[in-house]
Amino acid sequence: MLDRPSIGNEEKEPETVSDVTAIISDFSTARLWTSFHTPRSLTLALMGEMGELAELVQFRTDLGKSNSEDFFHGWTEKEIEHLGQEFADVSIYLLRLADICSIRNLGEVAESSATAL
Repeated sequence: MLDRPSIGNEEKEPETVSDVTAIISDFSTARLWTSFHTPRSLTLALMGEMGELAELVQFRTDLGKSNSEDFFHGWTEKEIEHLGQEFADVSIYLLRLADICSIRNLGEVAESSATAL
């Protein structure tokens, strides 16, 4: 589990993409992983995690619907939890990659892109 930032003795919930990125960076630094976190290695790890995510949905039926209730028809709670874990892994690698590449305003860029959709 990633350590959360604290104020005094109280843990603080991350509120922004920058907060989450800082937690991931601190986690990586504390484990001396920084020298292994190059753009190339993180991109390859991200692609591996995307493959694991894709594998979970590869042979599932969309039922022609866009809402999650229809999408998850026939899924077990354990399968949905596993999907969430893979989403988390992809998110962590993506945020770490952006951080290593000095993309500091990723939250703002994502928000702007979402508005444009």
